[in-house]
Amino acid sequence: MQRTTRLLKQPNVLAEHDPVVQPIYQSSVFRMPDHRVAAATEHAVHPRAYYTRWGNPTVAYLENQVSTLVGTEASLIFPSGMSAITTTLLALLSPGDTAAVSSRVYGDTTRFFLEELGRWGVKTRLFDPAAPDTLRPLLQDGARLVYYETLSNPELRVADVDGIRRACQAHGATSVCDSTFSPPGVLREGVVPADLVIHSMTKYMSGHFAAFGGSLSGPQALVDRIWHQQALLGGCLDPQAAWQISQGLKTLELRVARQSATARLLAEQLQGHPEVEAVLYPGLGASPAVPWLASGGGVLAMALKAGEAAAVRVAERTRVFGLSVSLGGVNSCIEHAESMSHSMLQAMDGQVLAAAGAARPAAGLLRLAVGVEDPQDLLQDLLQALAA
Repeated sequence: MQRTTRLLKQPNVLAEHDPVVQPIYQSSVFRMPDHRVAAATEHAVHPRAYYTRWGNPTVAYLENQVSTLVGTEASLIFPSGMSAITTTLLALLSPGDTAAVSSRVYGDTTRFFLEELGRWGVKTRLFDPAAPDTLRPLLQDGARLVYYETLSNPELRVADVDGIRRACQAHGATSVCDSTFSPPGVLREGVVPADLVIHSMTKYMSGHFAAFGGSLSGPQALVDRIWHQQALLGGCLDPQAAWQISQGLKTLELRVARQSATARLLAEQLQGHPEVEAVLYPGLGASPAVPWLASGGGVLAMALKAGEAAAVRVAERTRVFGLSVSLGGVNSCIEHAESMSHSMLQAMDGQVLAAAGAARPAAGLLRLAVGVEDPQDLLQDLLQALAA
């Protein structure tokens, strides 16, 4: 063989011993040992080493990590949280179906249900996630998929997880839950809030604002069904990003413990501030304890008495908190929810929103996503911004 051919046919170097860290398999294809194996793998469900759009060893390692943390049989990894959400819904819903959806979900999720799925004949009916009695009539009328968030964004409204689960089981409905705001460490170990659990791994799971990703976890049969949709739509995560998230995931519970403790401290200190109308944080003050939560998480919200203009000024005056739209990372972020993370709702038809029962965040609401900086530095940053 000529030199160029010999170069391309150079054998891979395999580790003599098991590596401590999962290697990055940065390859789009994998060489098959023979035609029989190749032909069989072509028809396999979620092969780990054939074509990376269908599966990849580095991504598979991350899937196993997520399943271990969430407590489910299987998981899938996506290039973003929205990819996990939209692929799951497209796999489970058909024209003419009715979905029961929480009235407090992420803005882009709301848009996907009301606008995109609506174009294909899926009917969306909203319910209050804190009051499962509002869900039961929708199930009795034929809703077979229930979608909600454990903690709503940005008001941190706590869902009645047990009540929703009982209602779904009584009517044979499939439940899907976005648990991004309550990752393992916020959610108690052993609590699986729905049949299918979604995370935006861009947030707590990755934890360093360095990679996008999403995950779906649940029973093997349901996950396999959604994998077929994922492979068809091409929603695969690059192995490099999977590796980055995988490393961040190893410190998830350590980070979450510090973020939750700091968030609670800030929530308690901000209560009663003369510029603050209300502080929203799970389990704060007279709010009842939530049995399925191990902590309140690293996000809190505060409504200012002076409204939107004051909220924007405070967000711009912080120096330790960064004016940014995300959450769950090591760096603290502050945002004006109505004009930032939920601004997409402004583009929707107000009559459609009102008819569905969906709501925009209050104009004076700030969402604070706590990182791992010193708690007193974060508190003083907020106090100086409020006083300026």
